[in-house]
Amino acid sequence: MGGTLGVPFSSGAGGGAGLGILGGSGGSSVGGVAPAAAGGGTAIASNPDALTVGFPACSEPIEAVAWRATVLRLVNQQRAANGLQPVTRSATLEAQATQYACELIHYDFFDHENRFTGTTLGDRAAEFGYEYWIIGENLAAGQQTPAQAVGDWMASPCHRENVLNPAFIELGVGVRIGGTYGVYWVQEFGLPLEAERYTGPIYEDPGCDD
Repeated sequence: MGGTLGVPFSSGAGGGAGLGILGGSGGSSVGGVAPAAAGGGTAIASNPDALTVGFPACSEPIEAVAWRATVLRLVNQQRAANGLQPVTRSATLEAQATQYACELIHYDFFDHENRFTGTTLGDRAAEFGYEYWIIGENLAAGQQTPAQAVGDWMASPCHRENVLNPAFIELGVGVRIGGTYGVYWVQEFGLPLEAERYTGPIYEDPGCDD
């Protein structure tokens, strides 16, 4: 599984991206490792949104707005520390990320391809009308705070590649509660087609063997 999916034309290409992290109680792990126990202290928003109607087991945490903003801030702190330009919030990628978090909960799986619907990252971008030069996705589950989620992504070389990819200029963050792992985090990074195509060097983490 590669760290990003890039096409030089429009959305709708298939493919995978990134890797997923389960856990968050002490370091990170990639695939196949038992996650941290889901905490019981996360409150659910009192008014169900449209996704909760469509995916009844998937709820929005009361802290969702603040948590999404914190993930964006922490990502940009990491990018600044590595001499990179910040990414800005994309409402389209945020909606895509949030729905995919609900899919992970509803179908009870953890992967970049929804094996129940057959959709990939490229398919999801097409569904939301996001045309891109390059997109990337990070997943995490079980972490109880934005700092834990970003910390685990940064501790994992292949996830770190997405966070520190200089080509990305936009980020959408999804966070939902429910399912096997309690809290699900999704990052969708992108370079939209209307932006200038990136031609500079791509960060390749020496620890990522994808």
